[in-house]
Amino acid sequence: VDLIVSADAFIYFGDLVPLFQSMDEALKVGGFVAFTLESVDEKNKASLDATKPDWRWQLTPSGRFAHRKQYIVNTGKQHHLKVFHYETLDNFRHENGVGVDGHVFVMQKIADSGDVRNENKNNYEL
Repeated sequence: VDLIVSADAFIYFGDLVPLFQSMDEALKVGGFVAFTLESVDEKNKASLDATKPDWRWQLTPSGRFAHRKQYIVNTGKQHHLKVFHYETLDNFRHENGVGVDGHVFVMQKIADSGDVRNENKNNYEL
Protein backbone atom coordinates (compact mmCIF):
# COMPACT_ATOMS: atom_id res chain seq x y z
CA VAL A 1 0.00 0.00 0.00
CA ASP A 2 1.31 3.46 -0.87
CA LEU A 3 -1.12 5.64 1.10
CA ILE A 4 -3.38 5.34 4.16
CA VAL A 5 -5.70 8.23 5.06
CA SER A 6 -7.85 8.48 8.18
CA ALA A 7 -9.80 11.51 9.33
CA ASP A 8 -11.52 11.46 12.72
CA ALA A 9 -11.29 7.69 13.11
CA PHE A 10 -8.27 7.04 15.35
CA ILE A 11 -9.92 9.23 18.03
CA TYR A 12 -12.08 6.26 18.99
CA PHE A 13 -9.04 4.26 20.14
CA GLY A 14 -6.81 5.00 23.13
CA ASP A 15 -3.86 2.69 22.49
CA LEU A 16 -2.82 3.16 18.86
CA VAL A 17 -0.04 0.54 18.85
CA PRO A 18 -2.19 -2.13 17.10
CA LEU A 19 -3.11 0.40 14.38
CA PHE A 20 0.54 1.39 13.92
CA GLN A 21 1.52 -2.29 13.71
CA SER A 22 -1.05 -2.81 10.95
CA MET A 23 0.08 0.29 9.06
CA ASP A 24 3.71 -0.83 9.35
CA GLU A 25 2.77 -4.21 7.87
CA ALA A 26 0.63 -2.74 5.07
CA LEU A 27 2.70 0.23 3.89
CA LYS A 28 5.50 -0.05 1.37
CA VAL A 29 8.79 1.63 2.24
CA GLY A 30 8.34 5.25 1.16
CA GLY A 31 4.55 5.04 1.62
CA PHE A 32 2.59 7.59 3.60
CA VAL A 33 -0.10 7.65 6.27
CA ALA A 34 -2.09 10.83 6.99
CA PHE A 35 -4.47 11.16 9.92
CA THR A 36 -6.10 13.56 12.33
CA LEU A 37 -6.35 13.26 16.09
CA GLU A 38 -7.84 15.33 18.86
CA SER A 39 -5.57 16.94 21.44
CA VAL A 40 -6.28 18.20 24.94
CA ASP A 41 -6.60 21.92 25.58
CA GLU A 42 -3.73 23.79 27.23
CA LYS A 43 -5.32 23.72 30.71
CA ASN A 44 -5.81 19.95 30.64
CA LYS A 45 -2.38 19.41 29.07
CA ALA A 46 -0.72 21.34 31.90
CA SER A 47 -2.66 19.32 34.47
CA LEU A 48 -1.78 15.99 32.82
CA ASP A 49 1.88 16.98 32.44
CA ALA A 50 2.01 17.84 36.15
CA THR A 51 0.14 14.82 37.50
CA LYS A 52 1.03 12.14 34.96
CA PRO A 53 4.12 13.20 32.97
CA ASP A 54 4.13 10.03 30.84
CA TRP A 55 0.50 10.32 29.67
CA ARG A 56 -0.13 9.10 26.12
CA TRP A 57 -3.85 9.64 25.61
CA GLN A 58 -6.82 10.93 27.54
CA LEU A 59 -10.47 9.95 27.31
CA THR A 60 -12.49 13.13 26.84
CA PRO A 61 -16.06 13.87 27.99
CA SER A 62 -17.21 13.29 24.39
CA GLY A 63 -16.16 9.63 24.64
CA ARG A 64 -13.33 10.17 22.18
CA PHE A 65 -9.62 10.05 22.90
CA ALA A 66 -7.16 12.92 22.73
CA HIS A 67 -3.59 11.85 21.97
CA ARG A 68 -0.31 13.43 23.00
CA LYS A 69 1.93 14.49 20.13
CA GLN A 70 5.03 12.80 21.54
CA TYR A 71 3.16 9.51 21.96
CA ILE A 72 2.40 9.53 18.22
CA VAL A 73 6.00 10.44 17.30
CA ASN A 74 7.40 7.69 19.54
CA THR A 75 4.89 5.07 18.40
CA GLY A 76 5.61 5.97 14.78
CA LYS A 77 9.34 5.56 15.38
CA GLN A 78 8.77 2.09 16.84
CA HIS A 79 6.89 1.16 13.65
CA HIS A 80 9.25 2.65 11.03
CA LEU A 81 7.17 5.79 10.51
CA LYS A 82 8.86 9.18 10.46
CA VAL A 83 6.95 12.46 10.77
CA PHE A 84 6.90 14.05 7.33
CA HIS A 85 4.48 16.87 8.22
CA TYR A 86 2.74 18.01 11.40
CA GLU A 87 0.24 20.77 12.17
CA THR A 88 -1.82 21.73 15.17
CA LEU A 89 -5.51 22.21 14.48
CA ASP A 90 -7.15 24.91 16.57
CA ASN A 91 -10.94 24.63 16.81
CA PHE A 92 -11.07 22.31 13.81
CA ARG A 93 -14.48 21.15 14.95
CA HIS A 94 -17.08 22.51 17.37
CA GLU A 95 -19.00 20.39 19.82
CA ASN A 96 -21.77 21.89 21.95
CA GLY A 97 -20.48 25.33 21.02
CA VAL A 98 -16.94 24.59 22.18
CA GLY A 99 -13.96 24.34 19.83
CA VAL A 100 -12.06 21.06 19.67
CA ASP A 101 -8.30 21.17 19.18
CA GLY A 102 -6.34 18.54 17.35
CA HIS A 103 -3.41 17.72 15.15
CA VAL A 104 -2.77 16.34 11.71
CA PHE A 105 0.12 13.98 11.07
CA VAL A 106 1.62 12.84 7.79
CA MET A 107 4.14 10.07 8.37
CA GLN A 108 6.34 8.20 5.93
CA LYS A 109 7.50 4.61 6.24
CA ILE A 110 11.29 4.61 6.25
CA ALA A 111 12.13 0.89 6.54
CA ASP A 112 10.62 -2.57 6.43
CA SER A 113 9.82 -4.27 9.72
CA GLY A 114 12.89 -6.49 9.43
CA ASP A 115 15.24 -3.71 8.30
CA VAL A 116 16.87 -2.11 11.34
CA ARG A 117 20.03 -0.82 9.60
CA ASN A 118 18.94 2.81 9.24
CA GLU A 119 16.56 3.24 12.16
CA ASN A 120 18.99 5.03 14.46
CA LYS A 121 20.17 7.43 11.75
CA ASN A 122 16.85 9.22 11.40
CA ASN A 123 15.83 12.31 13.32
CA TYR A 124 12.38 11.78 14.78
CA GLU A 125 12.14 14.97 16.79
CA LEU A 126 9.95 17.76 15.51
